[in-house]
Amino acid sequence: MLDIVIDNREQSPWHFPEHVASTSWGTINAGDYAIKGDEERFAIERKSMNDFVGTISSGWERFCRELDRMSAKQFPARIIIIEGDYEACCFRHSAGGQILSPSHNHPRIEPAFVQKRIAELSMMQVCVLFGGDSVLAAGLAFSIFKRRFEMIATTQNKE
Repeated sequence: MLDIVIDNREQSPWHFPEHVASTSWGTINAGDYAIKGDEERFAIERKSMNDFVGTISSGWERFCRELDRMSAKQFPARIIIIEGDYEACCFRHSAGGQILSPSHNHPRIEPAFVQKRIAELSMMQVCVLFGGDSVLAAGLAFSIFKRRFEMIATTQNKE
């Protein structure tokens, strides 16, 4: 069974199926969720749509420092899961086919800027995943943790 650590600063944490994962609270230096015992080597960063857009604009320098901490610890992957979808982050379409403003709370942030930052993150080897709502995002995180757990077990069996 996976034991997923939730960072103490999370205000409304993701929920994972109790029959396959347990959760506990702790301090994670880089990221918001991790596997217990693996917190210093791998974690997932969770972002709401509004938090993501704010982070890639006014919070960019602070966020880059967090990504640097992940790099310094040689995380095998740096993953951000956004609770929302790409279309809602950058632009929406009306029933008549018109392009509407994005559905985040940062009206001055243009879609091209968001796309540029996502491209920059990709070139920095940061995986930006749009997970839909919080339930789907938690399911995506669980799938990633399950694979990470399997990789750890395989490595330990070889030693």
